[in-house]
Amino acid sequence: MPFGKQPRIVPTAVTFPLLGMLMLTTWAGCSFWPFAAEERTSIITPTMRASTIREMGARGQQADIDEQQRITDQLAQQIRTEPDPLVRLAIQETVAQFDTALAQMILLAGLDDTDRDVRIVCCRKLGERAAMADSHAGQQKVVAQLRHVLEQDKEVDVRFAAVDALGQIQTTGSVQALAISLHDRNPAMQYAGVEALKRASGQNLGNQVEAWRQFAEGENPQIRPATSIAQRVKDMFGNFR
Repeated sequence: MPFGKQPRIVPTAVTFPLLGMLMLTTWAGCSFWPFAAEERTSIITPTMRASTIREMGARGQQADIDEQQRITDQLAQQIRTEPDPLVRLAIQETVAQFDTALAQMILLAGLDDTDRDVRIVCCRKLGERAAMADSHAGQQKVVAQLRHVLEQDKEVDVRFAAVDALGQIQTTGSVQALAISLHDRNPAMQYAGVEALKRASGQNLGNQVEAWRQFAEGENPQIRPATSIAQRVKDMFGNFR
């Protein structure tokens, strides 16, 4: 090769990929790497917040009444401005574990929540609490609110939840409220109402809807208190003495 003549570079199959990577490196800067870096985020999702709230409930169950009241106060403040129904649902399930007056108020207010699932949970929790309540006045208030749900709520699943909750409360008021379900055009709602009436009244009039209507709409339907397991055993074997 003559002196001073530059060697000729012949492109090969390897040359073009290398040139391509060099160009990409130039465009992307020195930080170019063929694998995307894992993104780090500090976003707290509704699921994460709901989980934190349920943990508060688990701790609160083991705490004294003052700590339960403190947690209830905190959640009452949060639910007033909480936009996510998943978090509101977690709050309602959590406060239902606490025997505080404010917890009851939060659950009652939840019957007007815009989210269907929140209203369903509130119905169920109120029914459970009322079934165990010692205060007749407290039961009456719950029954009145559940009756309103049964009359006014547009979602059939919410009305089903109200019927089931009323069935757990053995009072004359709950029996009379359940009569509403027997006038529903939906046969499934009528059946649910009959089953709830059996539990609420302690009576067994079979499965005839009309018979239950007459009973529930009577002036003073008789409520037969639930018999304890111990009493049932005593009744079964008492004659063998």
